Amino acid sequence: MKYYDANWMATTREKARYYAEFVNEGDNYLCTSHWIAGNAVRGRTNYQDTIMQNPRGTQVLYFKNGHVEDSTLYENGKVKFVYHYYPNNKLGLHYYLPDNQKEPVIEGYDEDGKKIKNYVFEREVIFKGGDKAWQSYLQNNVSKDIEVKEKGDITAQVQLEFIVDEDGNVSRAKILKSSGYKEIDKDALRIISESPVWNNAIQFNRPVKAYRVQPFTYTIKDKK
Repeated sequence: MKYYDANWMATTREKARYYAEFVNEGDNYLCTSHWIAGNAVRGRTNYQDTIMQNPRGTQVLYFKNGHVEDSTLYENGKVKFVYHYYPNNKLGLHYYLPDNQKEPVIEGYDEDGKKIKNYVFEREVIFKGGDKAWQSYLQNNVSKDIEVKEKGDITAQVQLEFIVDEDGNVSRAKILKSSGYKEIDKDALRIISESPVWNNAIQFNRPVKAYRVQPFTYTIKDKK
């Protein structure tokens, strides 16, 4: 059993909003997630692993009242169709990818059933200027004067996780895998925490938070 906060980041049971149980079924893990409060089922999904990535087959998410919120079919790592509903059971989105087509059909509706023009099903969060600009920001902001209490040259890796909120601001940066050197971990945290604003993620035509993981590799030369 694993515990997660409101942003689906791993946490302790005391701080959790959700918990998930995983059952191995051959090449897949059936994940059933629940709200901590009330134990209502939040969702059922088959994953390739237990870190909730690479969903397979049909994923169903539920509101607390038991109504279906989303029903999504994944085929070969791609979304084949999505039905998204409002809490009152009215359809909010129908997304499907026709056979032998590259472009999906996206039909979004408001709660009165009126079709929404230029509906955005989902958009990935991205740093302003793109991936190259993000890599440039990281490289240009690494401290050049880090010193560690170890002789000789060292190469150390650290991995961070963070949230980009609905306004594109970075928050909740924390160490996912430590380098083993507090000076290096501290510098990586500083870089992420001082990040400029991103272009926020969108899901179902609304701004949403996005979870990201960033690895760093530090090479520190012995100054002696």
